[in-house]
Amino acid sequence: MKEKIDQMIDSLKDDLISELREVIKIPSKKGKATSDAPYGEACKKVLEKIIEITGKKGFATKNVDNHMAYCSIGEGDDYVCAMGHLDVVDEMPGWKYPPFAGEIHENRMYSRGALDNKGPIMAAFYGLYALKKLGVNFNKEFRIVFGSDEESGMADLKYYLTKEKPPIMGFSPDNKFPAIYGERARAKVALRGDFDHFEDFLNKKIFAGDPIINLGINISDQDFGRMILRGKKIFRDKDEYGIEFSLSMPICDKDYVLKQIEENALGLKVSLISYEKAFLEDKNSALVRILNDAYNDFVGANEKPTTTTGMTYAHFCPNIIPFGPSFPGQNGIAHLPNEWMDIDDLIKCAKIYAYAFYKINENFNKGE
Repeated sequence: MKEKIDQMIDSLKDDLISELREVIKIPSKKGKATSDAPYGEACKKVLEKIIEITGKKGFATKNVDNHMAYCSIGEGDDYVCAMGHLDVVDEMPGWKYPPFAGEIHENRMYSRGALDNKGPIMAAFYGLYALKKLGVNFNKEFRIVFGSDEESGMADLKYYLTKEKPPIMGFSPDNKFPAIYGERARAKVALRGDFDHFEDFLNKKIFAGDPIINLGINISDQDFGRMILRGKKIFRDKDEYGIEFSLSMPICDKDYVLKQIEENALGLKVSLISYEKAFLEDKNSALVRILNDAYNDFVGANEKPTTTTGMTYAHFCPNIIPFGPSFPGQNGIAHLPNEWMDIDDLIKCAKIYAYAFYKINENFNKGE
């Protein structure tokens, strides 16, 4: 089957690129909400476009009130899915090519959304489409779910889960390979006070040595590793001075972390601005095993499942994990000017996703 998938995806390459460009040309940044466009007209338009594209290829489609949309094949009470997003962040200045044109230069497609996440979710769709063309008999319903508010809080997914039950298995092509079985907790913390205390804190706790050790939060675990502090931002609010920073956290007690920061705040007031708990799947689960084995088998690797500092739909949708599109050793460029995706990687992802869907389907054939 690997050879058949390889040949089929290669035959669909031009169509994939062409239709990805159609989706990319819609500047689907979050806009003003209206009664039928909860994230703005551009986000509504991109969902309508994806329904048009997938419907023409013989898939059943559904628009979930312009929050998310999906196409599907196969039948059953439960479904498997790939879930990605079609909304994008602002293009930012500094582009050498138009940010919503999908131009290809030196075998790279440059555009906002090329990598995050229009390219990868279209690759997942074409992976499923390739299996359809190969005549695979699907033993469950298989969906490709397209979101439109991932970049701004994932309200689209939260709405979707009030209208549709969650999948029993699936992935989000919005991070890296191989299988990702966990995403760290995240916290944003602020400390503020008068200038003297603020200056003392910066000099002794932030700029002198390792802030993680200085703040008493040098915590690690076996899945995520060590606490990470980043995104430092200094501010002034009337007569108070302060600093905000983000923590990328292993599994630990949030309240203990805050207490440790308070004990090392040198007179500053500490406040928790936001917090998202960690997502952690059993790394020996069937889902992690099937996806990781599919990746290794298709590319001839021996990678182990891993975790990430990123946050995808998998953080809030049961029974899915991040899976691609970036390969080991590649650096993240998703939100930067001149975002791009290598065409060879796009096609390779489509093949891996097709094979992953095939192996999931085989798993159900065995009654597992």
